[in-house]
Amino acid sequence: MLVGVSLASATLLAQAAPFKLSIVDRSGKRLPCRVLVKAEDGTCFVPQAATTLQTGRDLWFVSSGQTKVDVTSGRVLLRVERGLEFVRFKGWIDVTESGATKTVHLRRWVHMKERGYLTGENHLHIDSKQLAPMLAAEGLDFGTSLTWWRGPDARRPIPPGSGKSRRLTFAGHTTPTSIYDAELEYAWGAAYIQNLPAPLPLKAEPGRPNLDYLKHAVKRGAIVHYQGGWSREVLLDALLGCVHTVNVCNNNFALHRFQPRSRYSNLLNVEGFPTYPDTDVGMLKMNTATYYRLLNCGLRLAAGAGSATGVKAAPVGYNRAYVRVAEDASIEEFYRAWKRGSNFVTNGPILQLSTASNRRPGDTIKLSPSGGTIDVRLEVVSDQPLQTVQLVVNGEVIESFDIKDPKRVEVTRKVTVESGSWIVARCTARDGWLTDKELTPYDGRGTRDPFGVARSRLRFAHSSPIYVTVGGRGPLVRRSVEEGLVMLDRFDDFATATAAPAFQSSIQAAVAAARDKLKRRLRASE
Repeated sequence: MLVGVSLASATLLAQAAPFKLSIVDRSGKRLPCRVLVKAEDGTCFVPQAATTLQTGRDLWFVSSGQTKVDVTSGRVLLRVERGLEFVRFKGWIDVTESGATKTVHLRRWVHMKERGYLTGENHLHIDSKQLAPMLAAEGLDFGTSLTWWRGPDARRPIPPGSGKSRRLTFAGHTTPTSIYDAELEYAWGAAYIQNLPAPLPLKAEPGRPNLDYLKHAVKRGAIVHYQGGWSREVLLDALLGCVHTVNVCNNNFALHRFQPRSRYSNLLNVEGFPTYPDTDVGMLKMNTATYYRLLNCGLRLAAGAGSATGVKAAPVGYNRAYVRVAEDASIEEFYRAWKRGSNFVTNGPILQLSTASNRRPGDTIKLSPSGGTIDVRLEVVSDQPLQTVQLVVNGEVIESFDIKDPKRVEVTRKVTVESGSWIVARCTARDGWLTDKELTPYDGRGTRDPFGVARSRLRFAHSSPIYVTVGGRGPLVRRSVEEGLVMLDRFDDFATATAAPAFQSSIQAAVAAARDKLKRRLRASE
């Protein structure tokens, strides 16, 4: 099939030639992958009935590992990618009038299953029939299908079967997928619910705060994620025990692009809060700084990741979580470990944080009232040049490590802890895979792109926290708690103006309970 070109053109039909593509791993086994075949004039080619992904002006398709596609004779650009763990392929293929054949041998640059991690994400708006090949092509171990989005989503029906997950299969690859997943997306903030045992029964109402839905989800064992630490309702819901993760790797970032969203910097209009610049680094800062404020309020929240594929032009699993679980873990065990914070999130580099006593993200280290010293270990590997590798304690960067090898950093650092703390690691890399010209199709500025995306080379990873108690007291930063109290006041104003009459009394009671909890934490720290 010729995409973007009239098939009625006799000239083009005369030039059409078969391109046969095989993709295999080192053992010769076929690998499902995401593939781009593009002529020099920008025309993209896809096989009939293939699952496709539009990213900017590029139209990718999913290959089972064996594909035949009709192209025009001449030179075509071939790109082959499979998630984050394989070295990407890019090259020009000369196609004669009789066609061309190419076998691509993909090799891993990292094997996360061998390191003790499985991977998934929390934000996919894809019908299960299309999702199966996408999950296989991106190498995800677990999938999610948001079949409820501001109500039951008729475009993404629940697939037949029993139980709260389905085994989606494509080209011999099977991915367990939770299928009663839901997204709340009104002015209260976007929240994602995974692993519900049945469809969300509550009616979708813009005037109903998220809290009612999240209470229902938590009571039924689901995992709850928020789109960002900047969401209006996230602090309230987290204080009331209804949030497990906050997306540090969120849909502000997609393949070779980011979405400028500085308007989300201070949605509650708290005086003195910063406005982050509409750059890729600015959006990452917005994600991390607002997450850190929540952690500084004494909340235990894992790092989350989601791509919004189906709404945003991102491959499935572009933003993903690597969760530390057994190789044969079930989807239930995967979600439980993610709730605990046994993970890191990434759209590029691999980052592993631990201590000399083998404590890792999600764990708690208990120190005596006098505090102590913790030997922290950090390993970062990347297939693209690393730019920064940092250790953060209670929101402050305590170490920016020298990068002698741009693809690997292994360091240890003694961290002195005198009061309750949380410790995370983070890193950034510069993706130089494409030339500036090749990046052009990913820039939506000046086009009809509804999200105003801009091209980017930024890739990053971020761990969930290791928590440290001192004399039984956990992390608490007074300034952040005071900011949190002001946030609750501003949220109270917002809720009064936004909640429907039927929900006014319940949300006011919830704000009062959250405010009381935060004040008690503040008093206990004095």
